Amino acid sequence: MSVHGEYSRALETLIVAVRALEAADREPWLQRFTEARVDRQPDLSAAARQSVEVIRDLETTQPAPRIVDLCANLLAHCQMILGSLD
Repeated sequence: MSVHGEYSRALETLIVAVRALEAADREPWLQRFTEARVDRQPDLSAAARQSVEVIRDLETTQPAPRIVDLCANLLAHCQMILGSLD
């Protein structure tokens, strides 16, 4: 699968998991992750930067372990795309 495809797969898996949360405040996270889709950004790098930003913000809320694992997976893809997460 292509880099675009792997990134998109990891992002969509995370979106599904966030959607399944019962948290009342999940909608803003869903919207932000949806905005990180490749088709919503000018290019793959911009999409990856958007994902990194959302994940860093989400991590401050101490999400469920499943979400943490999926975020780590998506971050790994973002690092491959961007080269650095700084």
